[in-house]
Amino acid sequence: MKNKNMPFSEIDHRSIAVIKGLAMDGPHAAKSGHQGTAMALAPLAHVLWTRIMIYDSKESLWPNRDRFILSAGHASILLYSMLHLTGYDLSLDDLKDFRQLGSLTPGHPESSHTDGVEVTTGPLGQGFANGVGMAIAERNLRARLGNEICDHNIWVVCSDGDLSEGISHEAASLAGHLHLNRLTVIYDDNQITIDGKTDLSLSDNAALRFESYGWNVIELGDESNNLDSLESALLKAKNETQKPSILILKTLIGEPSPHTNTAAVHGYSLKDEEIKETKKILGIPENETFWIPEDVSEYYREAGARGEETRKKWQESSLLSADKSELWATLSGSGLIEGWKESLPLWEEGDTVATRKASNECIQSLMGFMPGLIGGGADLTGNTGTTISNYGVQSAEEPEGRQIFFGVREHAMGGISNG
Repeated sequence: MKNKNMPFSEIDHRSIAVIKGLAMDGPHAAKSGHQGTAMALAPLAHVLWTRIMIYDSKESLWPNRDRFILSAGHASILLYSMLHLTGYDLSLDDLKDFRQLGSLTPGHPESSHTDGVEVTTGPLGQGFANGVGMAIAERNLRARLGNEICDHNIWVVCSDGDLSEGISHEAASLAGHLHLNRLTVIYDDNQITIDGKTDLSLSDNAALRFESYGWNVIELGDESNNLDSLESALLKAKNETQKPSILILKTLIGEPSPHTNTAAVHGYSLKDEEIKETKKILGIPENETFWIPEDVSEYYREAGARGEETRKKWQESSLLSADKSELWATLSGSGLIEGWKESLPLWEEGDTVATRKASNECIQSLMGFMPGLIGGGADLTGNTGTTISNYGVQSAEEPEGRQIFFGVREHAMGGISNG
């Protein structure tokens, strides 16, 4: 595989064509699914997975891997295609079983079901909030363990639908306030909804909105097929040190099918002749399905193994001091320190105590025995018994803080905590 700094070549463009072919074949075989977004984002996914993200497909649970979240979970065939191509435990037969009952490739990604899927998405906006939660966790652990142990990025792909949901803006506001610079969101601004053009119901200026939230905004315009522009923008976001980043990318849904840039291609299963016509434009065999040539397969497998050396060096690291080694062992093991049961408060039968007060006493006791316990309340920490004393407040200035003040953002609080 070419070095990530080398110019893009014919193999890159053929690889993207293969992704688009898979994006059509999966929904067509299932007679349902969403190929339009997956086709439009194939160039973005290719650049991100082959040149930007750090991961090892053979060790999918490596703690310091980059996280990829497809908040636009309906485009799941794109994620499944990338997981298969880069060598995760997802076979070509699994791709052929797309959206079938009991398969490893359900209609929307499911965590702990499919190798490489980080979170369950589908309800729009949830993945966005999950990503904010992961970014808080990454920074908190980095502050407590050091860059050598925790030093990864979170990549989220979201849609117009995600940014129409209130939860995404609750989460975005908090992310900007906390300066979560390891978080990058790619906004697929295809201006299409199931009902038609987004202007039926949406006229926001996303760039200005996110600027007001304190984000680093990168507007790519109509560069969705320009691989150099995509790589440059992704690297710029990755190198941002003060703010979360959002890349606003205008795409043509379903490109280059006969239904390009129409609402129909969002969830419409293309007909046989339409798929053949599209594959002809892409330069791939018209009469073959789930076609992956050997050179493309090898190219992606090399990309999937690119992080192996980094992962091995990380695993062999002896840079942890004794106290941090103990902390890491606890976090990566049971999550609990011996003696936690004995630390819990006791009440005599007949005692009267409010459940929220009892809960808070338990939380406070566990803080010293459960180092991964982080949380708070939505402007009601005192009322709900979620005040945490003596462990710091999560902020840009105190990233190791374990008390989170979510503000009046109840919906995002759930999604962020889940992340």
